[in-house]
Amino acid sequence: MTADDFRRTLVWWLVLGILAGVVAVVYVTSVSSFHAIIDRTNSSYDFVIVGAGTAGSVLASRLTEDSDVKVLLLEAGGEETRDPNLHVPLLSSLQKNPDFEWMYYTVPQKYAAMGMNDRTLRIQRGRALGGTSILNNMLYLRGSKRGYDEWEKAGCRGWGFRDVIPYFLKSEDNEGDNFKPSAYHAAKGPLMVTPVSSPHPPLDDTFKQAAQQLGYKDMDCNGKESLGYCGAQATTKKGVRVSTSNAFLRPAMARQNLHVALFAHVTKVLISNGKAVGVEFLRNGRREIAGATQEVILSAGPVATPQILILSGVGPKDLLSDLKVAPQSIIPVGENLFDGLMVPMRVFINESFTITPARSTSVISRMKYKVSGAGYLPMPAGMFGHIFASSEEGSETPDLLISGMATLPEAWEGFDWNLKPNILKEMTENSDNNEEGMILMVQLLTPTSVGRVTLKSTNPFEHPTIDPHYLEDPADIKALIKGMKLAFKLTRTKAFKRLEPKLPRRFIPKCSKHKVNSDPYYECLIRYLAVSSETVGGTCKMGDIADNATVVDLHLRVKGIHQLRVVDASVLPSPLSGASYAPVVMVAEKAADIIKKSYQRRHKRRHS
Repeated sequence: MTADDFRRTLVWWLVLGILAGVVAVVYVTSVSSFHAIIDRTNSSYDFVIVGAGTAGSVLASRLTEDSDVKVLLLEAGGEETRDPNLHVPLLSSLQKNPDFEWMYYTVPQKYAAMGMNDRTLRIQRGRALGGTSILNNMLYLRGSKRGYDEWEKAGCRGWGFRDVIPYFLKSEDNEGDNFKPSAYHAAKGPLMVTPVSSPHPPLDDTFKQAAQQLGYKDMDCNGKESLGYCGAQATTKKGVRVSTSNAFLRPAMARQNLHVALFAHVTKVLISNGKAVGVEFLRNGRREIAGATQEVILSAGPVATPQILILSGVGPKDLLSDLKVAPQSIIPVGENLFDGLMVPMRVFINESFTITPARSTSVISRMKYKVSGAGYLPMPAGMFGHIFASSEEGSETPDLLISGMATLPEAWEGFDWNLKPNILKEMTENSDNNEEGMILMVQLLTPTSVGRVTLKSTNPFEHPTIDPHYLEDPADIKALIKGMKLAFKLTRTKAFKRLEPKLPRRFIPKCSKHKVNSDPYYECLIRYLAVSSETVGGTCKMGDIADNATVVDLHLRVKGIHQLRVVDASVLPSPLSGASYAPVVMVAEKAADIIKKSYQRRHKRRHS
């Protein structure tokens, strides 16, 4: 290249960089209006929504489409824009963000977390506008059709797949060439969904071919089929994270009928004569009250929502008695907690495919990302493909997910699974941080072990007690062992051979007494290394109002209390074979329609 060519190339890159910056400023300005964020709330609103997270942001946006409806959205955290890295998929999904999450941990687990500090696992829940959708892996996985139809069979009428698919389509804007508008995909919703591929096509091809060699055909993760291989789909737009905050909430912030209060920690729902009339919250050390003439809607998530309900007198009889909280409605709030586990299988390879901090944050990598939204940085957690499988022969419902991740966790300083120092040392001593490798992440999609969320005190700032009872049901460990075996088989396929895959051997001394790759060996690894898949749900179970195991009815109304609803992952009655992000958005979309129709009927009666 001549000196003139070099200068022209440099100028070209600088111009593109400036243009990209201008476009970014215009985009942020267009979706960001601070009219809605207020210092002082009114005394009363039509609707008060607690939690501006995945569901709350959707609800606030949809309800305020009616200019006559006044909505207050209360968020315990601040703005998600405080950290630019939260919008960069790779950087945000591979590191802990203590300023933007609740930092929940489980209680010590009896059957799992043996390699973790105090035998506890971290449960990631967001605390900012957008909630957990600003921290998750952005994977767009709805779950199989059969999962929703099972909900319907179990009593959730109106929540079968044919009932919920319109609400997935309502929010979706899928830009993949292979996902044109159809019975399973849409292209005009606010939530952008983008196909994800690694910066190294040979790695994608290897994983895909290996899956095919084991009999898994290509499919659409969110389409008609349930079992097979599919490329990852994520909620990103031009390499930027798409949370429900920037997809739904910020475009609605210019509306005069929406108020958003930040750093507002809700302490309880105010209930009078069996009816929710408002909420109490603390902000800047001051107690405040906001009234609701129509409804209070809890969207604080599967941990905080049960806490608020119990502090308000809605929960199990014995717990309310122990806490000396006056009972308002005796229902099983906090029960039915479920969460899947995932186990990392580290695989060393002979190709330079590993996403490392040095490669992903280099000048060239950052320039490529800023100019075209390409390279390493747009990859959520380095994930690039999935295999949906069943641990039961002949079953068409997946309960296992094998995901390819083009990274090794020990390379990332902020990556935190709460491993004991000696376990972490043993893992890193068995590899060189500069060694090439990847992870096959084995995830249990439909756990049968069930736990609960309870409270130790009435202090609203004390974290709830979270006990998922991981691996208590032997069926869960049995399924995960089959998943580990499947991941191992992948590394032994003809497709993988050219990468010369190597698995670390006997890096946990406690497991070394077992034969490598035997069932007891894999069981030992699972009990030591399995971590939360962040698919927590079920703590305010939805179902038939006559079912004593349910907390909310089929319209998500809290049993025994008028004008009080729950709209978040709490209401999911059972696990789905996917991630929780897309289903929670769907629940919020459907709930918004239910609430609008109910409000319009009441409004019409009042003025007739």
